[in-house]
Amino acid sequence: MRFAYCPCCGTKTVLRKMGDDGDVPYCENCQKPLFDMFSTCVLTVAYNAAGEMALIRQSYGQQEFFVGVAGYMKPGETAEEAAAREVREEIGLTVETPKFLFSTWHAARGQLMLCFRARAHSSGFRLSEEVSEAKWFSPDAAKKAVRSGSIIERVVHSTAALMKKT
Repeated sequence: MRFAYCPCCGTKTVLRKMGDDGDVPYCENCQKPLFDMFSTCVLTVAYNAAGEMALIRQSYGQQEFFVGVAGYMKPGETAEEAAAREVREEIGLTVETPKFLFSTWHAARGQLMLCFRARAHSSGFRLSEEVSEAKWFSPDAAKKAVRSGSIIERVVHSTAALMKKT
């Protein structure tokens, strides 16, 4: 989000050069720069001791492909805490501390995606109302169940490669 008005006082911002950052919206009343803001989300693939990956179909949106568990970070929580919380909330699995895989910009949604893998302690799903289906997939089947070229495809491939090494 690019600020046209100051969120503190409502004054219309002006562009001011801020060193290497270039022109940045600036509130002359509060005397502070207002850097662009964006949502930070987590995307997680849980996997079990058998080497299977949990993928879901959401109750809204496209139904053709499976996706990973994803959600927004809450103020005060770490990315790892958010990843574990989303897995617990959406599919009812408790996971070990999620392991960071990579970050990527989701241009269509203007979001920073932090991608994780996490080993599940249990295998029985308890679905939230956001999820219509959850299923365990072998790595090869998981690669076929997700949309080609998607962020979740990269997460599945990264998780599969790391599971091979252990």
